[in-house]
Amino acid sequence: MNRILSSLFISIATAMLIVVNAAAQTRLNHASGHSHSHSHTEKGDSTGIPKGIFVWNIDERFGTIRPTQPDTLMHLFQNTVYTEGRTGSYNTTGNLGSPRISRIYSGVQDAMMDNPFIFTRPYDAFLRRPGDFVFTNTRSPLTRITYHSAGNKTNGDDSFRAEFASNINRRAGIGFVVDYVYGRGFYTNQAQSSFGGSLYGSYRGDQYQMHAFYNGNHLKNVENGGLEDEAYITNPESFPTSYRPADMPVRLSGVRNRMNVHRLFLTHRYSVGFYEYTDSLGKVVHRTRPQSTTPPADTTALATGQHAPIDTTLIRRFVPVAGLIHTFRLDRNDRRFSSTQTNEAFFQNSFYTADNALDDTRYLSLQNTLALELQEGFRPWVKTGMRLFAKHELARFTLPDTQRADETTTFNYFTLGAQLLRRQARTLRYDVLGEMRTTGEDWGEFNLEGNIGLNFHLAADTLRFTAGGFVRNENPAFYYEHFHGRNAWWDKDLDKIFRFRLEGALAYRNAFLRIGLETVQNHVFFQETQTLTGTTPSLATMKYGVEVAQTSGNLRLLSATLGHRLAYGIFHWENEWTIQQSSDDKVLPLPLLNVWSNAYLKFKLAHVLDTELGADVRYFTNYYAPAYSPILGMYALQDANYRTKVGNYPWINAYVNFALKGVRFYLAYSHVNSSQGRYFLAPHYPTNQRVLRLGICWTFFN
Repeated sequence: MNRILSSLFISIATAMLIVVNAAAQTRLNHASGHSHSHSHTEKGDSTGIPKGIFVWNIDERFGTIRPTQPDTLMHLFQNTVYTEGRTGSYNTTGNLGSPRISRIYSGVQDAMMDNPFIFTRPYDAFLRRPGDFVFTNTRSPLTRITYHSAGNKTNGDDSFRAEFASNINRRAGIGFVVDYVYGRGFYTNQAQSSFGGSLYGSYRGDQYQMHAFYNGNHLKNVENGGLEDEAYITNPESFPTSYRPADMPVRLSGVRNRMNVHRLFLTHRYSVGFYEYTDSLGKVVHRTRPQSTTPPADTTALATGQHAPIDTTLIRRFVPVAGLIHTFRLDRNDRRFSSTQTNEAFFQNSFYTADNALDDTRYLSLQNTLALELQEGFRPWVKTGMRLFAKHELARFTLPDTQRADETTTFNYFTLGAQLLRRQARTLRYDVLGEMRTTGEDWGEFNLEGNIGLNFHLAADTLRFTAGGFVRNENPAFYYEHFHGRNAWWDKDLDKIFRFRLEGALAYRNAFLRIGLETVQNHVFFQETQTLTGTTPSLATMKYGVEVAQTSGNLRLLSATLGHRLAYGIFHWENEWTIQQSSDDKVLPLPLLNVWSNAYLKFKLAHVLDTELGADVRYFTNYYAPAYSPILGMYALQDANYRTKVGNYPWINAYVNFALKGVRFYLAYSHVNSSQGRYFLAPHYPTNQRVLRLGICWTFFN
């Protein structure tokens, strides 16, 4: 393992050296079309330090640059630490950094071809996709420290994040990010910790561009199996003694889930094209080959026979025509379930007789994608861009077998695809992508997806309409068909899953409406099984197992989300309401209504301190939410014979949020309405009671 990590660090260091060398050999041109506009005003402060930063994401398949916003907003800063999400739309086991699952279904989380190592899905709050990684270009070295804290050293939680970004020159930038989350847990055996670090670099030249990063994460989750009796929360008067959260009996001890996730990512492209010079009105007056960097002569002087000086008033930019793209991705992940005790009172099955379990599964993926690109807009009549691509993936899965040895399965996938896109138009934009696996056991898998956007001017504003969707025919991910462990074991041959989704959205001013329709054929899911060991149903005597299941029918889903923001003076009110319906809640249960509402006063103190004082509420109607399975570290449908509902309870958080120049800080009182009630987001796992929280984010330029 150490050799693998060393190789990864050497690879990323080599990529950085390539960046520096390429940057040093390239003559920079301030007027180039690839010069980076900054999201902040590019002025120095009283110390004379220039400020300004431009941030962007990239498309993880082709490395296309997508500008985004820097993390400087004070609004909802207090919500960024919650595992339930900024608007509280996720179910969790209650602790900071704990595994989660979205209550709002979109089909994106179930894509099988994307990442077969499905155990990372419940940790998407901490583990981010390559397309969510943020690259930077900054005028001065930037440092940002973010810290959140709640509770005390016994049962509180802490979250720390350190970011550093700097530029080698105008085109090349490097940086690193360190993340640490430690939730000690207010209930017994609930501690969770996550530690991650990223090192990244980018180079954005006219003809050559490169983005690379290495990301490593270690996650550890202590499992308690939930409460022995939910009445400790819902009916505490039924007990002769008052119980604190730390005193409430739980089902498990000595059980942990641990995961290591490592990723090395590199995408780069080389483009051919020409330089064009435009006047102040945008009219093209001259074009040259890339080898020529000398601006054209003053045409007026040439006409009069005078000496022709260089015309410095023209704007020069590089126009790419075609390009070659290469994307490399290496994933090295492992997950371990460990137990120092048999816990026979909790686990339904035992597939080998050892008292302690040490189930380890490993995943290795090596992907290379090559693409040929024809750029849109290099001539006025070229309205659409095109990409043709081929991808090879080697995937290796390692599971324990019955003799506690290793069983390894290796796949080789070849995928061919194409994309048509139009993104530079003002009114109509679209992109359509299709791909199909052509070899291996998954031959015939395909994915067809697309998006379209229309913008209309309406009453001094813009009405935006977007629509998108996909059609997929794909095999279930490897771990749906094969899983080996002490308390769960299966090898199955499942049918392909067919999905169709169509989604549309309208946005105007401060309101939006989004509607989605999806159908799923042969839906696959994890199913919890329970065995009653006593004479009456009781959580304290119930045994649990988990297996995989698949439907043969057609599952239909419909959802609609309405969002709106109101402002009247210093008063602000924002809402998101989601209504959704599943045709079979025994296979895919969803709450009928999910609500997030936030009301606050926004004003300045002493004319310099930006302040938001308010409260938000999260609410959803009751439903048979998926249960958390410690065996998998994932969520599974509840046993149909012993189901319990969660929901129909509001969580209210009060806060005061401040911003002063480069510093943001807050005080928040989460779950202020904590009292007798069913405050469960997952069956048998209560959320934390009222907790005082604080946080600060300090951004400064060196």
